[in-house]
Amino acid sequence: MNEARLYEEHALTELKNAGYRITMPRVQVIRALSDSEIALSAYAIHEKIVTTGGKIDVVSVYRILSTLQEVGLIHHIGIVDGYFPARTTKPDATATEVVVDVDTDKVRELTLPSEIIAAIDKQAKAQGFEAHLLKVEIRGKFSN
Repeated sequence: MNEARLYEEHALTELKNAGYRITMPRVQVIRALSDSEIALSAYAIHEKIVTTGGKIDVVSVYRILSTLQEVGLIHHIGIVDGYFPARTTKPDATATEVVVDVDTDKVRELTLPSEIIAAIDKQAKAQGFEAHLLKVEIRGKFSN
């Protein structure tokens, strides 16, 4: 089974487990994201759905993206202002790392090493701050 199909099945299962109904608009947004190698804006997701014959409005896309982000099924990548499927299923979704290629905008998820998480947490605590979410976004160039 390919990566896109695995992501789609995982996302639908996790939505059900979180108590959400599986609706056609949710399926359409998940499918639009599932095979993407780049982060997509809500408008790009809308366009992709409509181009393939689906019907959905942009407001619904934003609402669904919010739900998917809340459940931990997508990343919002600020440096490109787009959404990308969270394909790496980790027990701790509060610490994420993605790298984005400057030329192609291709995104890859990486596993944030526990040593780095611990070091950042220690540094924050030294300032009297308790971190609840850690997002690392790196813009650079893939060598391959």
